[in-house]
Amino acid sequence: MEIVYCRNSKDLAKSVAQKLTIPAFYSNIRCFNNKEIIVSLEQSFREVVVMAATTNHDEWIELFLLLDALRSAKNIVLCLTYMGYSRQDRQSENESFGAGLFSRLLDTMNISTCIILDNHNEPLLRTPTHHISARRIFEADISRKYKSSQIAVVSPDIGGAYRADLSAKSLGCDFAICNKAKNVFGELKSVDKLGDVSGKICVLIDDMVDSGSTLHHASDILMKFGAIDVVAYCTHGVLSDGSLEKLEESALTEIVLTDSIAHPQHLSGKFRTLSIASLIAETIRCIL
Repeated sequence: MEIVYCRNSKDLAKSVAQKLTIPAFYSNIRCFNNKEIIVSLEQSFREVVVMAATTNHDEWIELFLLLDALRSAKNIVLCLTYMGYSRQDRQSENESFGAGLFSRLLDTMNISTCIILDNHNEPLLRTPTHHISARRIFEADISRKYKSSQIAVVSPDIGGAYRADLSAKSLGCDFAICNKAKNVFGELKSVDKLGDVSGKICVLIDDMVDSGSTLHHASDILMKFGAIDVVAYCTHGVLSDGSLEKLEESALTEIVLTDSIAHPQHLSGKFRTLSIASLIAETIRCIL
């Protein structure tokens, strides 16, 4: 068994390979003048783990072309540390359903098993899938830094309440929710909180941070209601354009991410990264 990785998963793939004591190979990416991607491999693979994070459509295309280049492999384990387009999870007339589309496309590839990390919703894959979470990694880090009596775990919105509530129960601490209201254009209008956070260090837990707006507004409202500090733990640091500025300006004193997505090298000291390499390596061992 070897690991083959897409461009955006180089460091994580090498860490996982080191823990499993197996080789890791880079897929050779070339482009035509019009930026059409070609993927080639230096050797054939019989059993392989493919590691990728699909934050945009180019990375999806790279992954599909890599899987096509591996079509002669007998056993492919796809480790998708971030599954892009999962937020398009509602079927509406005359509107794209990205979560369903990319799941159907993956099902057409020669994949034996999928590993999905903290997906935004339940993937609609027919391929056997192992769902893993960074929750235990976050909880271990939180318990090392804080006493349970000091903190309140907070979900930044209603949608993530179940995930945050599990962590609050595991940590034996208080729990609260930030309730977002949006206008008819889907823009954030106001944020309120459900639960007492007065005198607490608030620990926001979410599956991803993209624009940074949700965490920014949530941290402000929590400080307004008496929190003494606000930190955030997010599995996926998508960090789209403008997000770093919003997060730097927010009341957050620390943002903890995982290495599910390769991050820019210029992140400030407000950011900290926890590795999911051991979690993925252990999952692969269980599958194989």
